[in-house]
This record gives sequence, C-alpha cells and structure tokens, in this order.
Amino acid sequence: MLADIAAELAAVRGLEGIKERSPGVFYYKSIAFLHFHDKNGKRWADVKSPRGYREVAIDFQADARARRKFVQSVTDAHALLSKETKAAR
Repeated sequence: MLADIAAELAAVRGLEGIKERSPGVFYYKSIAFLHFHDKNGKRWADVKSPRGYREVAIDFQADARARRKFVQSVTDAHALLSKETKAAR
C-alpha cells in the first residue's frame, strides 16, 4: 500500500521527533501523527494538526507535484505540532 511513496516516507522519517511504530504509522513523540487509509482505489493520510486530524490525499500513482505537496503538508503539520507542544511546556 505504501511502496510507491517510499521516498516521501523517508522524508517523514527524517523529521525531528518522528518515530514509525509500525509500517505507515508515525508518532511525534507520544502523539499519533500520521497514518494511511485506502478505500475504493483511493489513498489518503490522516495527519495530526493542532485542531485534530485532517485528510491529505496521496493517490496511488501520484505524480511528482502531488508527492511534493503531500510532503509539504506533512512537514507543515509537523512544524505546527512541534511549535504547539514546545509552547505548552
């Protein structure tokens, strides 16, 4: 289900504080951060943001532009969550 986005997942793994607890299930510190779904030939990710989860499309056979957009969305969500958790200390 995720082999086609291996490079994008490698970028996610490189974000500070991210751990992949099982294939395709990522946590930021102890907070569930990113996981994937597929249904009827469509795939999307649920990405944690300060206001809850939001869906980010990452279709099978996604082109380079869509892949970059996916990574940017995840990176942006990570930055917001990181900022929020640091401010809460």
